[in-house]
Amino acid sequence: MTSSKRPDRSEHSRQDLPDSFHGDDPVSRRDFLKGGLASAAALAAGTHSPETVSAQLSGRQPADVNSVGLPPGRVRLAFNENPLGASPAAIEAVLRHRDWMNRYDYTTTLQQAIIRHHDLDIPRPSGFDFKATGDRHGLMLGVGTTELLQILALQALMKNGEIVEALPSYGQVTRVGDELRDAGYEVQARRSPVLPDGNHDLEDLRNQIGDRTGLVIICNPHNPTGALLPHERILDFIDRVPPHVLVAIDEVYVHFVRDPAYRDFIQVAKERENVIVLRTFSKVYGLGGMRVGYAVAHRDVIYRLAPFSMGLLGRNVLSVHAAAAAMGDEDHVRRSRQAVWDGNDFLTAALERLGARVVPSHACFLWADFGRETQRIVRTLWSRKVMVRAGAGQWASPNHIRISTGSREENEAFVWALERTLG
Repeated sequence: MTSSKRPDRSEHSRQDLPDSFHGDDPVSRRDFLKGGLASAAALAAGTHSPETVSAQLSGRQPADVNSVGLPPGRVRLAFNENPLGASPAAIEAVLRHRDWMNRYDYTTTLQQAIIRHHDLDIPRPSGFDFKATGDRHGLMLGVGTTELLQILALQALMKNGEIVEALPSYGQVTRVGDELRDAGYEVQARRSPVLPDGNHDLEDLRNQIGDRTGLVIICNPHNPTGALLPHERILDFIDRVPPHVLVAIDEVYVHFVRDPAYRDFIQVAKERENVIVLRTFSKVYGLGGMRVGYAVAHRDVIYRLAPFSMGLLGRNVLSVHAAAAAMGDEDHVRRSRQAVWDGNDFLTAALERLGARVVPSHACFLWADFGRETQRIVRTLWSRKVMVRAGAGQWASPNHIRISTGSREENEAFVWALERTLG
């Protein structure tokens, strides 16, 4: 199932967002009352905590919000950013190295931090390389995970290859495939629809694999739905994939998983020769603006990907030290995780009270089905200075909205604006 047109698949794409902050009049919420009445009854019966009810009735408005990194009065719940801001340790590291901005980074600071964090057998990383390898393990730095995804796509599509990704998804991999095909290259970017519960359809993914397939990507927790596949199901999928296919596990949101029994795939990537795991410093560490990501895989996989990378000069002297410091700031990770969990609980209760159906989220956002087209809702929210993502456009989900989890005041302001938009 190959797309016939090339959507803009960037996280910051405006294709599925309003053209301005001046939207239509508020839309009717008649179609949302069925679910809302049930939730209202639950509130009255004491199903939700007094704190949740109080927050929902607080009346905080966008004009009351002063978010980290934004002008006052703006609520930006569109790009899955950390509402608490950067790790304090990262900020201190930037200040310590602010006089280094005229120098290229030739340290091993970040490589060493990642090697220690994941117990990688890489004894001698070089400050004059963007990658590091040992006898078996390999590590590659990237300008965010977006560059790493682009590298994966380019390598897999060499020699007229094919790639497979879910729909909806972050979409960087299939975007590269679409653009190459439109430029005349004989490549294929295949898309596999997610299941009603928001998870990848692993059987469909496997059925789309052919002799030319070089890459299958699984985002877990999934963006934009927030759904989580159990470790064992993905491992079974990997076991059944032909050996010529590289399986990329995008774990950008793994820090927010709420299942304490869940196991990530770093250890699998350390042991298998056809698995690569992607991580970022943009989410739980709060460094989205610094653009730092990394990949862990078998050393041979890293060598195959290396020619497509920006290389050593893709590193930023401030971001390297900020990321290394953030990785050691466990207190900031805990606070960021708890803020997301509390925010998801609050927003889920509010959205369900207003009649939306919400996928249980293991990420720093919610995927809400409003049962009708949501573009006008999103435009009106933008006119109220509240920025969220519509499901139409690249995600082909016109009834959905993805709401990034904000601070308490941002979440309350979003609910205030949504209530007035719907009613």
